[in-house]
Amino acid sequence: MALRIATFNLKDFFLPRNATEQAVGVQKIANVAASLRRANADVVALQEVGGAEILDRLVAEVKDLSYGPPVLGTEDKRGIRNAILSRLPVQWSQVHTAKSLPFPPLVEGDPDPYAGRIPLRRGIVHVRVDAGALGEVDVLTAHFKSNLPALLKGAAGKEVPDTNVHMAGQSAIRSLVQRAAEALFVRGLVDEVFAKSPDHAICVLGDLNDTPTSLPVRLVRGLDATHRHHLRAAGEDMPAERRFSSFHGGAPILIDHILCSDRLHRALTSFEIHNEALRYHGPYVEGEVELTVDSDHALNVAEFAG
Repeated sequence: MALRIATFNLKDFFLPRNATEQAVGVQKIANVAASLRRANADVVALQEVGGAEILDRLVAEVKDLSYGPPVLGTEDKRGIRNAILSRLPVQWSQVHTAKSLPFPPLVEGDPDPYAGRIPLRRGIVHVRVDAGALGEVDVLTAHFKSNLPALLKGAAGKEVPDTNVHMAGQSAIRSLVQRAAEALFVRGLVDEVFAKSPDHAICVLGDLNDTPTSLPVRLVRGLDATHRHHLRAAGEDMPAERRFSSFHGGAPILIDHILCSDRLHRALTSFEIHNEALRYHGPYVEGEVELTVDSDHALNVAEFAG
């Protein structure tokens, strides 16, 4: 039996917050349900889930897909979380969290120069499923910090606007460091699984907010492409003109990924990005914005021979 694994950033999947959003909320659940039915995935990783109640409504809407109880992660300051749905038996699940992430030391024994400053915004949801002939498969989903600049904060926590090119460069570095720290955290979880089971089937997927050749994505995969524990991208052979899952500045970009261990990648038979109707939602706006019936990300789904 084939195994299908999908990832989908739902974009602000919240309960309606006022009367005008009621109809939008109903249509959004219907649209997500239609996307999940099209994907027909055995395991689905979701990002930007607003909470348990809205997720339970979605699961009820797609009861024909036979998903079990969701595994829901911890929320960020905006109230969004990662989640995993599975219709395969879940042997165990865990949400990996950390109060803060370390910066790699330059010299052994160095204190962390940024202790408490680099957050893990959203808990990493990790499940192990029984995939039949494929055996045990570990699925981990992440949603990294956005690729937007991370502005300097004053002592009181207020952001300091960039006023020159040098400051803009510093903000870009702060943003990259935070995503890289998240990537190292996830890679550490992957290596823990490999340490116990060197040929394990592992899939890391989600909105990593960076491109395939970026440092954060390469850190998750493993920098040495010849290493036995290097993770392969499920979509690496897809034609470039079709290989996008979102838009940045109006241009198509691939920031949602399905990364597979060698054992799992050897079983890969197909990969799809459902981006035919994807549209540009405009530049990011800080703070609360109106709900939309559609997402600004496309669902990705990979199939593996069982």
